[in-house]
Amino acid sequence: MTNAPAIDQSPTLSATVVLHHSPLTQLQAMIMSLDKAARLLGANLPLYLVDQSQSAAYSQAVQAMLRKAPSDSLLQLHYIARVTNNGYGAGHNTVLDAVLGHYHLILNPDVELPESALVQIMDNLRDHPEVAIMAPRAANEMGDEEHLAKRYPSVLVLFLRALGFAPLKRCFSRQLALYELRDLPGEGGLQDVPLLSGCCMIVRSDALRAVGGFNEHFFMYFEDYDLCMRLASKGRVVRDTRVRIVHHGGGAARKGLRHIIWFLSGGFRFFQIWGWRWV
Repeated sequence: MTNAPAIDQSPTLSATVVLHHSPLTQLQAMIMSLDKAARLLGANLPLYLVDQSQSAAYSQAVQAMLRKAPSDSLLQLHYIARVTNNGYGAGHNTVLDAVLGHYHLILNPDVELPESALVQIMDNLRDHPEVAIMAPRAANEMGDEEHLAKRYPSVLVLFLRALGFAPLKRCFSRQLALYELRDLPGEGGLQDVPLLSGCCMIVRSDALRAVGGFNEHFFMYFEDYDLCMRLASKGRVVRDTRVRIVHHGGGAARKGLRHIIWFLSGGFRFFQIWGWRWV
């Protein structure tokens, strides 16, 4: 499903969103915010929606929503239904051989971008072609900062985040603050960081293909950290302090036992690959 005639046969930017029973209200809000940002940028943007719900009813609902998109939208909507759900990274890897822009935006369906986001992002990327991957700042719907940029984790920090037990987290607040890079200034343009969280990441497409995309041995959680570690050999890993998105999700601990298990198993695999750090 594609809307609006192409402005440029070689898009500068493309995007993917992986769906798994994601609330349609959040998905619609994300698409609307991305469309507004694309209009301000003045460029067509292929958006691939990869549905891993394995649900005919959900699939029909998503496609019905997409058919209502404005005819003058600059988003070129491509719906892809997968017959299997092999995880978040595998979903995004589905489009590695598709027509991608010079840069590729990896998004969660529960993210909203400010209207100026794509203009600011592309300005920074044009000025800094050495960047391999970049993420914005983020806040939740209450306006509280979400720290998408991270230091290399420790086993202690990951257990604290997985359990979500507030009194215990207060005892180790210094370690958690260091992990979340709270010592970095909130302003100042691009900042080199070790790791980025995957709800909103902009990656150079040739670098993404060069490392083979996401490691599909991760089902959910830590595939974004693993990707950053591998992309560091292709260029800079940075946070863009000028752009601040809204993220309505996040936090494995408050999503239930299944997410906690995925989180811990993903962390175990990450440490196995990149090395253990205990405290």
